[in-house]
Amino acid sequence: MNGFKTWFSSIPRVVLGAVAALWVAMNPIVQALMVLMVIDIITGMLSGYVAKQLSSDVSFRGIAKKVLILAVVWAAAVVAPHVGDLPLAEAVAGFYLMHEGLSILENLGEAGLPIPKFLRDALARLNGNSTS
Repeated sequence: MNGFKTWFSSIPRVVLGAVAALWVAMNPIVQALMVLMVIDIITGMLSGYVAKQLSSDVSFRGIAKKVLILAVVWAAAVVAPHVGDLPLAEAVAGFYLMHEGLSILENLGEAGLPIPKFLRDALARLNGNSTS
């Protein structure tokens, strides 16, 4: 029984080690994308809570979209070596990195936090709601 406890208690360390190894091997722009995705999820949930519109359905769809984004970045990384020296995965990850940043700003605005006018105007233009 003591051997089982030792083996079972080592599982979290093995999983943590594997996650750390994958994280270190990851491209820094993909790391930044994943960090912003987590921040976007957190700010989205807090924004929904503040606005009293927290929905598990909306949260699930948002997380599903993030999984699809990671799948597209992964596919770009797989295809990139076969199309020459193009930084395809980095370009795709960079596009979605900017998208996550905008989503975080939208979440902050929906939660009632002040956002500078030039950022509000830029968000409105990107969303097709020109303020001018």
